[in-house]
Amino acid sequence: MTAELVRGQNHPLSQARLEIRIAAGTPVVAGATLGDEHGRVHGVEWVVHPGAPTLPGLEVSRQAAADHRLAVDLGAVPEVVHRVHVLLALPTAGGPVRFGAVAAPFVAVTGLDG
Repeated sequence: MTAELVRGQNHPLSQARLEIRIAAGTPVVAGATLGDEHGRVHGVEWVVHPGAPTLPGLEVSRQAAADHRLAVDLGAVPEVVHRVHVLLALPTAGGPVRFGAVAAPFVAVTGLDG
């Protein structure tokens, strides 16, 4: 099933093991946060980024790249987690300094089978 979502829209997932694919057209640093039922992040132990690339049920790339794949296993994240937020940042070394200067990133959520 394919669905194109707008900001704030939800869609049911058919699988617990997912891949979040990001295509940015320019190198970006990808990270994610785990949020409770209100979306709150309860400290740095709920943040995954290239310097700390794994949390239970979540893994991100260790480097800046134009394409990223974040591995998510919803069955392995703590029960108090209700949201996974994806974060993108531009690297500080020689490139665009703001997202307005680059094409909008594309994000897709897929099963492990694509």
